[in-house]
Formats: sequence, C-alpha cells, structure tokens
Amino acid sequence: MKTKVTLVILLALMLLVGCGQATTDKTVLTFWGHQNDAWAASYREIADKYEVENPDIKIEFEFYPYDQFESKVQTSLISKEGGADIYELWGGWAIDFAPTGSLEKMPTAFEEEIRKDSYPSTYGALEHEGHLYGIPLEFNIENGGMLVNNALLEAKSIAVPTTWADLKTAAVALTEKEGDLITIKGFDFVNWDSVPYLFTSMILSQGGSYQQEDGTFTFNTEEGRKAFSELHSLVADLQVTNMEGLSGGGDMEGYQQLYSGRAAIVPRGVWTVAEGMHTFGLEHGKDFSYVSMPWFGAEPKFAAETGWSLAVNASSDKKEEALKFLEFFYKDENLLQHNIKSAQVPSKKSIAHDAKLLEEMPYVEPLVSVLDKAQFIGYFNTDVFKEAINEVFQEYEAGHYGSVEDALKAIEAKLNK
Repeated sequence: MKTKVTLVILLALMLLVGCGQATTDKTVLTFWGHQNDAWAASYREIADKYEVENPDIKIEFEFYPYDQFESKVQTSLISKEGGADIYELWGGWAIDFAPTGSLEKMPTAFEEEIRKDSYPSTYGALEHEGHLYGIPLEFNIENGGMLVNNALLEAKSIAVPTTWADLKTAAVALTEKEGDLITIKGFDFVNWDSVPYLFTSMILSQGGSYQQEDGTFTFNTEEGRKAFSELHSLVADLQVTNMEGLSGGGDMEGYQQLYSGRAAIVPRGVWTVAEGMHTFGLEHGKDFSYVSMPWFGAEPKFAAETGWSLAVNASSDKKEEALKFLEFFYKDENLLQHNIKSAQVPSKKSIAHDAKLLEEMPYVEPLVSVLDKAQFIGYFNTDVFKEAINEVFQEYEAGHYGSVEDALKAIEAKLNK
C-alpha cells in the first residue's frame, strides 16, 4: 500500500514540475506603447490570438502616458540596454534611431512584402540605407479631408464646396464677426499641422516641389509664392480665420471649435472624428461631416509623413520571436482589425478599400480614394520642418517681413542651415 501511495505522490510531483516548466519555458516578449484605451485593447486582442497559435510565447504590455512614452523610448534606444523587445514607434523617431543600430531590420522577404503592399509614405521614415526597420500600422494623412459643421452650412443654404474657389466663397459667407472679433470662423486652417501640410500640398498640387534631390529646401518658387500668398489672403484679406491656432490665444483647437459651433470648416486628419462623436456627443453625418477637401492646384497631390509603426529592439535576445509577432500583426485580417478598432486609415493597399473598413468607418471614404496621390514628406525631422514654416507664417502675419519672397527665404534659411 505504501508503495502505491509513494508512486501516486511521485506522479503528482512530476505533473507539478512539468506544469511549472511549461510556464517557465514560455518566451516572454515585452511590448511598450503609449496610453490609448482603444489601441491597447486592440493590441491585447491580437496578442491573445497570437498566443493561442503560439503557446510558447507570452506578450506582456506596458503602456505609458504619451509625454513620458517618447522620452522613455528614446532613453532606452540611446542606451541600447534593457527596454522592450517590441516598441510602438512614431515613424519620425525611426529617422533618429535606425542609423544607430538600435532597431532590428526586417527580414528580406517580409521587407519586400511591406514595400509591395504599403503606401510609400507609410514606411518612408522606417527606411535606412535600403532596409526597413519597422512595420507601418497606419497611413498618417492630414490632407484630403475636412470637417464641416452641418448646421452652420445649412443655416445659410451653403453646399459643401468642391472646388477651391467655392471653398473661399463659402468660407467668407460662413464667417461671422462682432466688430473685429471673429465669432464663427469660416475656414480655420491655422494650427501646427494644417499650415505646413496645406502649404506643401498647395505647392505640390501646382506641380511644384519644396525639396531638391540634394536635400536642400526651396520654397521661394513661383508655386511657393502663390501658395503662401493665398494662405496670407485667407487670414489678412478675407479674414475667414485668425492666428490664435498658432499664437495660443484660443481656448480650443479649431476642430473643437467646429464641434462647439464656433467654426464652420476645418481641414484636419480623420482622427478628429472620434472626438466629435465621443467627447462632444455629436453624430457624424448629422451634426458634422468629414468630406473631401478641394485641391488648390489642378493636380491632387500632397505630402504625408510616416505615422505609428512597430519596431523591434536590435539589442533584444528575443528579436527573432519579436519579428515573427510583427509578421503576424501585419497580416491583412489582423491589421484591418487594429485599424478599425484604433480608427486609423490603413497603411496597406490590400485593406484600404475593404468593405468592412468603410462600413465601420464611413468617414474615411474621402481619404482612401486619394492615398495613392501622396508622396513621402521627406527624410528629415518633421517637427523642425513644421516649426520653421509656422514661425515664419506667424511672423509674416505680424508684419515682420517686407515681402512673401523674404518670408520664404527665411524658411529656407531655417531649414538649410
């Protein structure tokens, strides 16, 4: 009897040890991202699916407030010690870190797949010396679409403008003032992103360019002068908006003012739609709409920078496993799921026109038809780029330059130094 009891105990111990080893033997991948409830839930859902198919892998997430996240990622990649195995990465950060060897390059076959099925602007910043160092999750697009306050347009029987001339006419008619104070902005494009994006799009849509092959910036061109003059006219002559979006004088951003009935038309990225619905409690299609933005020139063309991406830490001793997870994430069904749950425009051509996407996010329809009209904004620090354009535009509106030519030369001087 004692022998049987002993055998039972031994078998039980062996089972316990076996179970303990099964847990211990799992490869744990650490994933760092910034705090966003919808995005975090999507990441976890895809990771759960991956773990079912790969029971030897466990993915652990750490999410940080955005203002802490950027510095935490940068500190980790600079030191090349510790950190995560997988990083959620803003595309522009890769420009700083891919050349340092901090990020792992994508396997050749996977890289070819990314190039074949992703729009070029979505991976432009992930590239270094002919290799890709991450996967693009989204198409970061700030051109091609605009918000309209339906009630304000309907009150004045104004149709959604479809040409640049109609846009200017509508903006003037929609603007309301009390003395010198604008109470309703007809067309509010003055903000950190929209001035540079609209300015560059206006140049490109005329057939012009703003950067030469050697990397130098040239804004003092016929197209550049015409575009800059038009932006100035909207503020100074037509007075359809003011400069508070850059000077900091407003209590809300322009798109938020639109949701509050204080702006009629605002060109912004589609990411603003969610705030209108969830924060302001408005209904898309009823209270406001996201519609196609008229082009300034004859050619629909615009610049876009690389948005949110995933990258692997080159110093990780689990980078092979991490790369396999990225390949899984990049599959159509998984990335489409993530784009829908995160309200992102897809980076992949194969899912950008998917019926499910348009059913779940009908407001992206004005954008998906123009994704192939984009060019990569350029391999440079876009914050510095935007700052130079915005600073000079503010200074010009304040009368600090004698001519448009002087202002454009000032932008060139800031960026070419």
